[in-house]
Amino acid sequence: MKIAVTFWGTQKYLEFLPEWYQRLEKYFLPSIEKTYFVFTDGQLSGAPFNVKKIEIPHYGFPETYHKTFEELLKLKEVVWDYTWLVTVDADLYASSVITYEEFFDDSKKYFGVHHPCHFMQMAPHHREPGAYDTNPLSNACIDDSIMDMTIYHQGCLWGGKIPYIFDMMRQIDKWTKEDVSKDVQARYYEESYMNKWFLTHRDETHTLAP
Repeated sequence: MKIAVTFWGTQKYLEFLPEWYQRLEKYFLPSIEKTYFVFTDGQLSGAPFNVKKIEIPHYGFPETYHKTFEELLKLKEVVWDYTWLVTVDADLYASSVITYEEFFDDSKKYFGVHHPCHFMQMAPHHREPGAYDTNPLSNACIDDSIMDMTIYHQGCLWGGKIPYIFDMMRQIDKWTKEDVSKDVQARYYEESYMNKWFLTHRDETHTLAP
């Protein structure tokens, strides 16, 4: 078994990489082989053998959100023989041992994490529609047919089984490009599209506790 872990960090965000990497190596599935794919415009001289650089430009805001899945899709042919792809935000650190059994559900294709602010019912999650995008012009729109106020996923930690996770990323990239062409911005960028996908694939999605 091999796990592909992605890091996205251009310019100053690359400074998060050393501790991010060290903590994941120590705590996240410590007995399982992991390769870290670092999307950056910076230098990785002297990086460990299991850190692979994926060259990207610094897109800036909000273009970086529009390009996320387009860039991640480039991994498809690289990680075809891996088991899972895990995306972890640059400023999200592991702080204690995380085992395979408590993190993954082998019966599911995708996973996300229950947003802590939704769990605590903080605004705007305390009443419908919460943080969901309800703009009918947006591909991230959540209408009454799929609305579920019992859950909302955070965009900082997500992933899925290979190759299924690429189906999700391909669709979100398509949604994003269509909206950009119409000058429509999803409410919370890629997080809004991810929630649309998870709600329409509930039976295939494992949700980690906040």
